[in-house]
Amino acid sequence: MNNVDKFLALFSEFDMIVKPKQRTTKPKKEFNVLTSQISQAKSDLQRELVRLTKEYKAARRSFKHNKISRQELFDFEWRIHELQEEIRRIEESDGI
Repeated sequence: MNNVDKFLALFSEFDMIVKPKQRTTKPKKEFNVLTSQISQAKSDLQRELVRLTKEYKAARRSFKHNKISRQELFDFEWRIHELQEEIRRIEESDGI
């Protein structure tokens, strides 16, 4: 007799009823974000983009001198791309 059969023999008197869980809270429709918060986030992202651009230029020089790998240089480029996309999304969503 395997473990499953033992379990079923021991608990043959129990019935399990499974009911789907009902949602207890209403889903939130949208966040209430102030325009000052949006402009603050955008300026923070732009400041970060400037800093990262400077680091990218230094990384390009390091890559030319074989101090960092191509993958590390690509990581800098990808992060710059992500920041630019985030800024673009903020501008499109609010029209600033």
